Order: sequence, then C-alpha cells, then structure tokens
Amino acid sequence: MKIARSETQKAQKNRPYHMVRRKAATEQNRARILAAARALLLADDFSEFSMEAVARKAGVIRPTLYYQFGSKVGLLEELYNNIARRGNMHELANVFRYGNDPLQHLTEFIRFFANFWQSDREVIRRLHALGAIDCVIGQGLRDRSERRRNGLRVIVERYENTYLTMSPIRRPMAIDTLHMLTSFETFDALAVPGRTLEDVVGMLRKLAYDAIGYLPKFTPPR
Repeated sequence: MKIARSETQKAQKNRPYHMVRRKAATEQNRARILAAARALLLADDFSEFSMEAVARKAGVIRPTLYYQFGSKVGLLEELYNNIARRGNMHELANVFRYGNDPLQHLTEFIRFFANFWQSDREVIRRLHALGAIDCVIGQGLRDRSERRRNGLRVIVERYENTYLTMSPIRRPMAIDTLHMLTSFETFDALAVPGRTLEDVVGMLRKLAYDAIGYLPKFTPPR
C-alpha cells in the first residue's frame, strides 16, 4: 500500500516537469513551422505553398500542422500575427498619446504603419498576393484592415472636434481615403529605391492633409 502511494506521489511530482517539457516542445515545433512557412512564402514560386510543403520543410508530420493551426488559413493568420508581434503592433495605442493634436496623431499613425509595412515587407507582399486569389485568406486580411479603419475614424473625429467639421458626405470619404493611404499597397507603391521611409511618410502626410481638408499655414521664405 505504501509502495503504491509512493509511486502515485512520484508520478504527481513529475507531472509538472513533463508538462513543461511538452509545452517547450510544442513551442519549438510552432516556431519551426512558422519559420518554414515564412521561407516558403519567400521562395521564387510561392504559389506552390501548401501544408504538405510546410510540414516537409519544418520536419514535422502534416497532422501536427493541422493540430496546431487547423488549416492553411489558420497557419497564415498566425504567421501574420507573428509579424505583427515582431513589428510591435501592440504599441499602436501609443500613437494616440502624442499630445492632444489630432494632426500629430495622424502623422504618427502614418509613420507607425510605414514602419510596420517595412518591417517584413516581402512576406507581407506575398501574404497579400495570396489574399487576392484566396477569398478566405483575403477576408482575414480585410478584417485586419478594418481595425486600421477604426483607428483612423477616431483620429478624424478628434480632428473635427479641434479643427474642421466635415459634411456627412465628406467624412466617410476622408476616412476611406486615409484608409487607402495607410494601406500596405499604397506604401509598397511609394517606397521605391532612392526614397527614404521619412520621404514616404512626408508624401503620405501631405495626401492625408488633403483628404481631411487641412491647409497648413504658408510661411514665406526669408
């Protein structure tokens, strides 16, 4: 009886250790799978991207992928989440803490997303290309995009309270235009060789000012 109790206590004592090891192994597999998915997206023929190819490159069996991510869409969604974490997307709320001027908030919002798009530009470009041909992946990208629209809506509301009230027709047009200007596609088109990130931010800021009807005061040269 004492032996049986001792074995039970030993098993209970070892359980947390085995759980920690299992969790560590799962996280290592997850990291390896995401790295494999990223590498395959960057391949010349990324249209061949598949769960089987990812499993083969990561050195895991295909059921492991489905167990951890559910589907190819789930895998790509988590890859985008991984890019967002590495690109400090969690710090977006800080944009709204730069003083009380909504114009400054708008500038920092533009700069934040320019930096984010640049952080893993080629992979983001490939993900968006897949979204254009796969409606489910595309819907996931559009859902993310709507969160950016919500932030811009807050900035426009603050701008109206401080500077200029827009008509019911112009307000949604301004938000739509800002949404387009802060998109990856616009950034990718403007960020050409020879142009710095700040050059792009400056161009986008001018276009954004036009969208909301803000006219900076002209200071004549001395």
